[in-house]
Amino acid sequence: GGLRGLRASGQGEGTARERERERRARDATDPTEDAMDSGLPDSAVVALSVVLPLLAVCVTLVLVLVTRKRDLVDWFDFKFLYHDDPPPVGFLRGNFAPTPKEVTNPDLVVTRGELPASLDGCFLRNGPNPFFEPLGKYHWFDGDGMVHGVRIRGGRASYANRWIETSRLIQERRFGRPAFSKIGELTGKAGLFALASQNLKKRLGLLDLGMGTGTANTSLVFHHDRLLALYESDLPYALKVMCSGAVETIERATVEAADIVGGGGGKKSGAGFEQFTAHPKIDPRTGEMHFFGYNLRQAPHLTYGVLDAGGSLVKSIPIDLPHGPAMMHDMALTETYAVFLYMPLYFRPKEMVQGSGFPFVFDADLPSKFALLRRDAEDASGIQWFDLPAGMIFHAANAWDSEEDGKVYLYACSTSEYTLGDLISSNSTRYPMATEPSGSKSMMSAGGTARFMPGAHGGMNMMERGRGAPLDFAVPPGRHQRMMSEDGGSSVGASSSFRDGGSSRDVLNLSGRDGGGSSTSLFEFTFDPKTGLATQAKIVDPRLCCDGAYMVEFPIVHPKFLSRPNRYVYLATFCDGMKTNGVVKCDLSVSG
Repeated sequence: GGLRGLRASGQGEGTARERERERRARDATDPTEDAMDSGLPDSAVVALSVVLPLLAVCVTLVLVLVTRKRDLVDWFDFKFLYHDDPPPVGFLRGNFAPTPKEVTNPDLVVTRGELPASLDGCFLRNGPNPFFEPLGKYHWFDGDGMVHGVRIRGGRASYANRWIETSRLIQERRFGRPAFSKIGELTGKAGLFALASQNLKKRLGLLDLGMGTGTANTSLVFHHDRLLALYESDLPYALKVMCSGAVETIERATVEAADIVGGGGGKKSGAGFEQFTAHPKIDPRTGEMHFFGYNLRQAPHLTYGVLDAGGSLVKSIPIDLPHGPAMMHDMALTETYAVFLYMPLYFRPKEMVQGSGFPFVFDADLPSKFALLRRDAEDASGIQWFDLPAGMIFHAANAWDSEEDGKVYLYACSTSEYTLGDLISSNSTRYPMATEPSGSKSMMSAGGTARFMPGAHGGMNMMERGRGAPLDFAVPPGRHQRMMSEDGGSSVGASSSFRDGGSSRDVLNLSGRDGGGSSTSLFEFTFDPKTGLATQAKIVDPRLCCDGAYMVEFPIVHPKFLSRPNRYVYLATFCDGMKTNGVVKCDLSVSG
């Protein structure tokens, strides 16, 4: 009996051990078992049964984001942004085609004449030149900044081109493809995906937006012994010109100071700038550089700034805009006033989402507004606003104070109609196209031979000491040679068909012909600070005087006359999309 009792006891111990193993196995597979055994309420047990699996999913997602975040953004971009082939764009072909490489040519061949031995300097040109082939829609304002330089010295010339090493370009090179949102992609609901994609890359640590997103592709300015590349939604980039003519990017400049005038009531303000216009104005007498920055996201939407001749920020004045943020590309300067051009091209992202266009909308129902702020002002309390009919001004030529009547005179190129989206769809890559009876377009020379025509030039003669030096450029059909007369004037022989809509290709409808509007022309604006009255008058209509051009743009004056009365304005003429075909010199002293 004792033996049987021992055997039974051993079986009981074995059964107990088996029950313990089974309990532990259940605990391993059911984490709520401990909670039940511990006497937790049923609601807590249910909560744990839901939260713990979700926590496991979150941990898994975090691990995926850390290890596969690049795969995630690639999937997002090519699923929602780049699932279709981009449409053909004229701004990526022909004369607008990107230059794919950086090159240096130390010894350019002089094909005609000779370079004066005393000529010593460098000619620089900045413009958009995408490093990567665009994956989505492309706008003319997109593209990484590239500077082309021709160095002339000792009767010889060299050439070099370099991309501006912006934070954006450096990061996209590292990324291996376009990564930042572009203007061309901000159309319709797809624009939301473009912005969401950039924000996703930022949150995943794939992009750093803290050093700006600009391309530095718009213009160049030289101030306080510094060469700056400009782009209006970012800060300038400082460049250095090498002996070969190549430029080297030094840094992204900062525009700030510890003590500057501004901020209201003459108080000191330490605020800096994050945006800097592409067209600042340098007073040739004081050496001051006057500029502004516009902010689309938050007030103040406009801030006026001044850098003294030594490059220090000495003034920063916030300005309220009556109708909210707008695209403001240029300004003007007189000896007394800073002149701001507040055109009705407003930032309205809701309209982008609700329609298929850009977030910038030209509202013809609202006036063009011009603001005069005294240069010696410490705040914007004394600003004067002037209203004129709706128009769009991108570039101003000059402005000055009149001693005769006390008015402010402004000369700028303006058009009554504008659509920012037009600059995304131009397929113009060549000069005038002849229309066949079938309606198809063909390239034909004056002699009837099919050939390419240089859209950046037309038939014209260059004057050299009173003698015409003909250039070997094709002359478009319907256009006569432009000859210089003996007295230095010019005789224009444009045919009526070319002027009246026959051959001139206004592919962007910037002339407004299709809608009965006016062309982009040179205007004279006057503002009377005493009465508050303003006037405008067209003084150069390109369709009447510029060999059939449909618009004139990019006005300039001699820099020593900036902010003071001047006589001559130089303008580029356009007969084919956005390709310049000539330059005209306008005498402001001649009325009519």
